[in-house]
Amino acid sequence: MFDLASNYCFSLDKDSKKSVKYFLLLSSLEKSVNGAIIEMRRLNRARKAILKRVKDKKVGKDNSLTYLANDTHFYFICIDKVYILLSRLATELNDPDIKRLVKKLGKTFDIRTVRNHLEHIDARCLGFLSKKDEKKKISRPISDFGNFINDNFSFNGKQFPSGKAGLAELKSIYKELIGILRRKYASKDPHFLWREQSEKRYKAIMKALKKSGVLNYG
Repeated sequence: MFDLASNYCFSLDKDSKKSVKYFLLLSSLEKSVNGAIIEMRRLNRARKAILKRVKDKKVGKDNSLTYLANDTHFYFICIDKVYILLSRLATELNDPDIKRLVKKLGKTFDIRTVRNHLEHIDARCLGFLSKKDEKKKISRPISDFGNFINDNFSFNGKQFPSGKAGLAELKSIYKELIGILRRKYASKDPHFLWREQSEKRYKAIMKALKKSGVLNYG
């Protein structure tokens, strides 16, 4: 999991009030990235449990699919929060590089589509695929109502990534964001650079002490 946002608390703008606001967006974004990481661990456990039951040819009632479905839902909620917070940060900073990350994230997950399916499941139950359809009372057949194909989640014939590859892309996007914030904003703050160098020196000293045996207690 990530613990990077706290380094940027007062270093994203010369105006301290703006800097704190931007930091709060970043901190909330990081929490959602970590939430997706936690959910992926749960998804993997649920998948393993299902595969084991299939392998052992067990029959009867089992809650594994319920766990998988609910954890998948919350996984996409986390991705959606990342998308919303990243979009807001890009807008507030008016930064083209961060706006590019927003497009990249949206393209990877098609998050608006899957979010709308899951958040408006009541409408989908009645065959309404959009607010426009619901207003006009146009009910359409839905080809599948939430299934799992390999590591993907599918709804109405479209697959959405909910496996390790998608999570790796999310983590990569977050690392890119941190790189942008450091290079274009935080590196202009001498206090940030001093803290960063101090931390590097501390780690180097601790590594040297450990290697020399000074920190190896009885």
